Amino acid sequence: MTSAIPSAVFVARAEEMARLTDAYERARSDGPVTVLIGGEAGIGKTRLVNEFTASLTARVVTGGCLPLGADGLPYAPFVALMRGLVRGLGVSVAAQLLPGGGRRGLAHWLPELGEADGVPDPSYGRARLFGEVLTLVESAAGEGPLVLVVEDLHWADASSQELLLYLVRNLTHPGVLLLVTHRSTGLDATHPVRSLLGALGRLGPVRRVDPAPLGRADVEQLLTVRQKTSVDVELAERVYRRSEGNPLFVEALADTGAGEATPAPLRDLLLAGLHELSDAGRRCVRAASAVDDVVGQELLVAVTGLPDRELEDALRPAVERRLLVPADDGYTFRHALIRSAVYEDLLPGERIRLHTRYARTLEADPGLLPPGRAPAALAAHWYAAGDRVRAAEAAWYAAESARHRYAYAEALRLLERVLELGEFTPKLPELGDVLGAAAEAALCAGEAERGTALATAALDESGDPETSALLLETRSLLGHLRGRDGLDDLRAALALLPQHAETVRGRLHATLASRLAGLSRTDEAAEHATEALRLGRAVGDPGTQGLALVTLGAHAARNGDPAGAVDLCREGSRLALLAGRHETVVLAAVMESIAFKAAGAYADAAAVARSELGRARRTGIAGNRGAVLSAVYADALIALGDWTEARATVRDALAQDPPPLYRAVLLTNLGTVDVAQGETGAARTAATEAARLIGGEYSGREFLLPLHDLQCQVALADGLHEEANRVFGTVLADPELPAHAALAWPLLRTGRQICDLLGAHDRVRADALRAQLAVHAKAFPSDRPVEAAHRTTFEAWYGNEQAAWDSAAEAWRTLGHRGQLAFVLLGAAESALAAGDRATAADRLREAETLAAALGAAPLAREIGLLAARGRLALDVPAEGRPDGLGLTPRETEVLRLVAEGHSNRRIAQELFISAKTAGVHVSNILAKLDVTSRTEAAALAHRLRLFG
Repeated sequence: MTSAIPSAVFVARAEEMARLTDAYERARSDGPVTVLIGGEAGIGKTRLVNEFTASLTARVVTGGCLPLGADGLPYAPFVALMRGLVRGLGVSVAAQLLPGGGRRGLAHWLPELGEADGVPDPSYGRARLFGEVLTLVESAAGEGPLVLVVEDLHWADASSQELLLYLVRNLTHPGVLLLVTHRSTGLDATHPVRSLLGALGRLGPVRRVDPAPLGRADVEQLLTVRQKTSVDVELAERVYRRSEGNPLFVEALADTGAGEATPAPLRDLLLAGLHELSDAGRRCVRAASAVDDVVGQELLVAVTGLPDRELEDALRPAVERRLLVPADDGYTFRHALIRSAVYEDLLPGERIRLHTRYARTLEADPGLLPPGRAPAALAAHWYAAGDRVRAAEAAWYAAESARHRYAYAEALRLLERVLELGEFTPKLPELGDVLGAAAEAALCAGEAERGTALATAALDESGDPETSALLLETRSLLGHLRGRDGLDDLRAALALLPQHAETVRGRLHATLASRLAGLSRTDEAAEHATEALRLGRAVGDPGTQGLALVTLGAHAARNGDPAGAVDLCREGSRLALLAGRHETVVLAAVMESIAFKAAGAYADAAAVARSELGRARRTGIAGNRGAVLSAVYADALIALGDWTEARATVRDALAQDPPPLYRAVLLTNLGTVDVAQGETGAARTAATEAARLIGGEYSGREFLLPLHDLQCQVALADGLHEEANRVFGTVLADPELPAHAALAWPLLRTGRQICDLLGAHDRVRADALRAQLAVHAKAFPSDRPVEAAHRTTFEAWYGNEQAAWDSAAEAWRTLGHRGQLAFVLLGAAESALAAGDRATAADRLREAETLAAALGAAPLAREIGLLAARGRLALDVPAEGRPDGLGLTPRETEVLRLVAEGHSNRRIAQELFISAKTAGVHVSNILAKLDVTSRTEAAALAHRLRLFG
């Protein structure tokens, strides 16, 4: 918990302080709030934060970003924040709050938590680490308000950026205020923090406070208080004009007597205090400028060669002039601009000698830096010293250290420095090995484009078949992140392997089988899974066996054997657990849940998915395989009618930033709920983004068919019948459709809706589509309960007999699928009303209305109300938001009839002998009463309910 010593002067900023106070109160009462505090260098961001936090009784913890980027300590601000929280809570208390006492993740940062368990997991360790940071923050906030300060975001390393975004997205505990300072200048279009700020700004609990330059009166007040005497008006004016209201520049000008003769370059202003120091003082300050953060007393003693007392005597004037400020066990510059100015003032030879001394000192005693800092610092100092060989070696070891800290972005940049330097000494691996390590780091960091290039370059260097096969697997996984199927690389990897490489061959067969299953190529997937299972058993590899069995379980589920699928998945899960392959355990739960869902056991499907979601979070794969499990869970919840929980599940999963394909599946789930609840705009956005993410290579029908259904539903809701018919026609043209009956049957319901709407104005096309639907329904299997319920529903629609409708309703009621039941009850009511059975129609509508209200299905509730109005049925079921009939006047009813026929306001006016303006007023009233947004949608409702024959 460190901060710079503030100036004795603090002026203005009343508005900014009030906004920070409001954010703090909101955080305490409503939930976590993040405030981005931006402005140019020297504008007073840090001072504002210090003054504000000093007024609070809350726990305040501060961490700052470092300007060296890849060469600095990864996660620097969060290491400081976590160390402050652990010290504040007490090590024993903090350990009890964290899974495994923090030794699975945070112990890699904080040695005080004990020795870390095992080696870092390259795939999921970082997610566990992020989860532990979140847990510790929210646990600390449970004991009282907590303010986290992240300084200088513009210098944030990539890992810190990702962790910050994760926290802002996932913090839920009230009482957490996150203050983030950053420069608003110097961030060009390619600067990574610029996109981060944009992403943060789009999140709900994020506010902005941008301290403005001081006004003319504020500058005069600052000068008066600082100099403890009244200030000449001309001096105040000159300082104000030269400083442009920047508090740092105002102080620098004031300190140098700038009112008389102000040095033009800012560097001269910032260095004015340096020139007043003794030779020893200047030497020590210059030595400190080669370190971008706090430089410890012991390290500065070792580098300068001055004993402790002489060093302190030399630095005391620098501290008094506020060039340096004490921090922890050392010193830091009051402002980064001062450090930069001092460093830039060094001659080239001075810089080289200074960095060389630092590097040699740290090589001799790495303990002069906090734990984990020495490798990155050595890499930076040798690089700045121009020693290419030592810089390359240090960067290699620093990359390994970064990997152990889950800082994969930093590891990638350090490895790229090794490649840039091109010095491959006996202490370093060969070029191909460095390229391969960099490709793996890119995979873990999510930098798919760069990783693909690195993996390709590593393949060019590789002469070993097994190494090449594993590189091809890495490139395939990178392609998967980019939305590619990656099958060619996996097949090429298998072709490279000699027959005796059974362990690697089995692993690749299992990976290929799983990928093929995800692309709906089930028979080919089963062949590779069978071979993987054989090889896995031959070499005793439970991980390979587990993944193969899960793929075979998916194949069994698709071929009508849900019980067999469940058994295979559970055995695969058991073996995967033995191998520590948690991603396969979660995948097994996905397939088991899908098997239950296919059998109509939606409650069992939800229970399996819900139980394993906890494992996905604990093991750090909630944003990967866990995202698929969340989608399956949400799908089961949608069937069971818990749309609120389904929506929350999907949003939580999307916040984990899953890969493109998984994100598309989640967006399809979300869009399905959106369109059913009347949020058509949101549903269209979700469908469009999902289609973009899936792209051309992911042709798996389990992904595409639900998406096509959503696209059709959105088009229908918008009144775009031709668009819906076009998309639906593409689906019907798929010759493989009958092989995917579980997904195809729901599409036929959409086809029925399109057919009904076509029938209102184009009977010929409607009859043609009706005949097409009948042909497909006949070809679709219906051996399982869900498929049988769909067939019964289709036959009820096709024949429109009341007994068939009742049978369909009973089938869905037995399965517990509340959404399908509600729609079937509406159809049953319409059929009964057409037959003159008003009592039965009213009964069916009452039940449908109750379901629609519980689901929040506004469009369905509106159709129920319109049908009740058309049939003059009194439902007598109080439901919030239920329309009591059309509520139209006789004249509005006449106008609606003409709107449904496609007439303009002028034509309506001619037909009814009224003015065009009056016709327009009637149309506006109709749209409001029917709760629709366009004439097209009003006409669609009228046609759908056959209001005018």
